[in-house]
Amino acid sequence: MDWVPLAWSSILFIMQLQYWWAINQLSALRQTFAFSEFIFLVLMTLMLFVTAALILPSRGEDEDQGLRVYFEQDGRFALISLTAFLLFGLVVNVFGFQSPLETAWAITDVPMIILPALAFFLRDRKYYAVITAIYLPLCAMDVWISLAS
Repeated sequence: MDWVPLAWSSILFIMQLQYWWAINQLSALRQTFAFSEFIFLVLMTLMLFVTAALILPSRGEDEDQGLRVYFEQDGRFALISLTAFLLFGLVVNVFGFQSPLETAWAITDVPMIILPALAFFLRDRKYYAVITAIYLPLCAMDVWISLAS
């Protein structure tokens, strides 16, 4: 067992719940959407699916060498799709819902977009483990902000 991929999979689960809740609340915000906004929502859903498919091994032979080896070889690509999900969300919020960038959600979203990509490119364990440890409270703060608004 390795805590890093398990932490990222927990973060992903929390983001999936938040996204599901937000999608269910969309009809209260607006009755109709432009096709471009719809496409971004579909892309966000797709990115969550890709992230979930990549983050942990799904085949027995991928588990043979352990979670750490799998994450370093293949699982870390989930961090790029997670970055894409969050980036698409930023685009939808700013351009689709005209949310200003000076709000609390943007303060957490910008580092939440940058850090997974940084963890992907910094392949040294000491760096991506520190990024993961930083990301956990950031994710908790994001949940708190979304519940407060």
